[in-house]
Amino acid sequence: MKYLMTLLIWMLVGTNALPQTVNRYLDAYNNSNKDGYLQPLADLSISGLNAGLPLSARIDQNFYVNLNISGLYIKPLGSQKTFTGYTDESFSESVSREVPTVIGANELVRVNAANGTSYTFAAGYELDFLPWAIPQLTIGGFFGTEITGRFFTYDTNDDFGKFDQLGIGIRHSIDQYLGEDFPVALNLGYQFNKSDIGIYMDLQSHYGYVQGGYTVGKLDLMVYGGYQTGDFNVYYTYFQGETQEDVEVNLKNADNILGGLGAKVQLGFFSVGAGVCGPKPLTGSINFGFRIIGKTTKEPVVPGEN
Repeated sequence: MKYLMTLLIWMLVGTNALPQTVNRYLDAYNNSNKDGYLQPLADLSISGLNAGLPLSARIDQNFYVNLNISGLYIKPLGSQKTFTGYTDESFSESVSREVPTVIGANELVRVNAANGTSYTFAAGYELDFLPWAIPQLTIGGFFGTEITGRFFTYDTNDDFGKFDQLGIGIRHSIDQYLGEDFPVALNLGYQFNKSDIGIYMDLQSHYGYVQGGYTVGKLDLMVYGGYQTGDFNVYYTYFQGETQEDVEVNLKNADNILGGLGAKVQLGFFSVGAGVCGPKPLTGSINFGFRIIGKTTKEPVVPGEN
């Protein structure tokens, strides 16, 4: 698989030449094409982080602490690999073409003018998928409420800077107000994410969602859907000949709707689950959980017993 160097950074791979290398992958444009070229990075990162929710159906009433690790496989769609690019004022003709985004085909697109000059659109780097890992600590059992925290940091100890990931999420049980015999779990949730990717990128996002679930023995089944919004900023230096220009690109996620489904199996103090969400990009996840404090299963309620 071919990865962007920036994605290797997110996997925490660093070298002494990292800053110059990352800048080279980002500095394709200094004109309006820069937004369309880099847009997939915003969409994959924001939707990917919001996809890594704990895969549980019900919020227990007893106090508990869980440690979860979610591994994400974020797959871009074909529509995210191209955008409509425009020649700039330096070219003799105003021409538009469908050209690669930063994750698109590793092929230059050239436009030739009648006077013999040409304009070249930048190539992409053929990204097949973006991997991501999210460690999460969840505390629950407070009046049907659960809080999940995320934190991870890594310092490359060079000019690239630090990779920081921070998040906070909350879920509240609605089915607790609908009676003990209500057959499904129903929760309202909110997730906030913030990440600084060295000196080159930063993001923050908000995601509000509704979640429904059903428990069969040790198996939890759940579906969710909601609205997401986020900001993704990219900073790089654009070089042309002997001149250079500092460029800042401010992007938002292109798709606000995010939904998915998942399943989890509880095996004593250990759980394993998997899920998928979309529609764009498509994200698969696998979740490993460890119950640190609390009961491993919820005791059934028998009608008529006190």
